Order: sequence, then C-alpha cells, then structure tokens
Amino acid sequence: KTPTCLYMAMQFGIRAANYPLTEDDMERLQLPNALRAHQHKLFGLTIDPDRLTAIRNERKPNSRYASYAQCEFEVREVENLFRRENIAHINSTHFSVEEISAKILVEKGVERRFK
Repeated sequence: KTPTCLYMAMQFGIRAANYPLTEDDMERLQLPNALRAHQHKLFGLTIDPDRLTAIRNERKPNSRYASYAQCEFEVREVENLFRRENIAHINSTHFSVEEISAKILVEKGVERRFK
C-alpha cells in the first residue's frame, strides 16, 4: 500500500495516503470517521489471505495476528466494508505497484499532475 502511494506521488504528483483499517474499525462495520469526508476519493486494496498470512508470519510468527483464520476474516470484512460503502477496490496480490497505480488512476479518473 505505501509503495503504491509513494509511486503515485513521485510519478504522477498524486497525493495519496495509506490508511490501515484496524480491528476496531472492522468491529464497527463502518467507515472510520476520518475517512468519511474523503469517501469519494477512496480506493481500497486487498490481498489474498494466504499472502497476508505469509507477510505477517515474517513480522510476528505463530501469532493470532498472523494466523490464516485472522487474515481471512480481516480480508473478508474489509471487502464487505468496501462493497457496503461503494468504495472501488482491487485484490493487489498479483499486480505490481505500477499496475495497481494505473488501475486506481483509471478507476478514479485522475490525471497526471506533472509531466
């Protein structure tokens, strides 16, 4: 997520930010208040639960945080949230930063800010 934001800023002059949704956010089943005012600008990135599990096992091996069940739950809940709130999103597992950025720019109709 962060590399995509940086790429979009450096290559296109787009101000993008990574807002990680927390377990508390998912328990509320709604978009965090900090994001509501920007909902029309939001674009969600998801990942396959097994890939997320592998990444998290590097950070915190054998933890609940890194368990497949937890990762599957979080991905499912976030995708449901995106659908409920009409937020465009893609599964970024098999795409490069460049491909993800291109999809976001096309979906949101954003133009490059500098050449």
